[in-house]
Amino acid sequence: MVVDVFRAFSAAAYAFAASARRIVLAEEVDEATALAASTANTILMGEVGGVRPPAFDLGNSPGEILADPESVAGKTVVHRSSSGTRCARAALVAGAAPLYVASLVVGSATARALREADQVTIVAAGLGGIEAAEEDEACAGFIAAQLLGEDADTEEVGRQVATSDRARYLDRAEFTHADDVRLCSTVDRFDFAMRASPKNGLLVVRREDA
Repeated sequence: MVVDVFRAFSAAAYAFAASARRIVLAEEVDEATALAASTANTILMGEVGGVRPPAFDLGNSPGEILADPESVAGKTVVHRSSSGTRCARAALVAGAAPLYVASLVVGSATARALREADQVTIVAAGLGGIEAAEEDEACAGFIAAQLLGEDADTEEVGRQVATSDRARYLDRAEFTHADDVRLCSTVDRFDFAMRASPKNGLLVVRREDA
């Protein structure tokens, strides 16, 4: 499982809640634009250094999706981010199966989806897949506690993420939608998991309802 709270796999969850058909994860901008050009009924979503590339339709932003849910409804979303999508692609290469992508908004649903698994590896994507990020570590711990049958404090993990250093940075950043931090910090907003599977050379994410 790969966790990215701010903002990739929160944005992915909001896209599915807005009736996106599927999400295809890309590693680089050129790959994403080429996939969108060769696939019918697509929309490009994502960022480089937090900022939406000029050719993209949406940033890596739950707030943008909520402001215009029809933009993703029924479509294939080609998604590229600096951390989450790239870490998920790396996890696939490393042989992770089943592979789920997660954030706080689908935390408990993801734990339920993996409850019968013999072994679960949780990767907190962090910043660029290199530097640890408090929000991803907190979400990973929240999901791990449920998998281990321990108490998971929903209110505390939401507060921790909403007041983290990264949250304060994103609240001030010009590229961030005003609602992004709040939307990403809402624990268990959705009751579905997001499973990523290889298909025809692509890594495709689909909504998996309980």
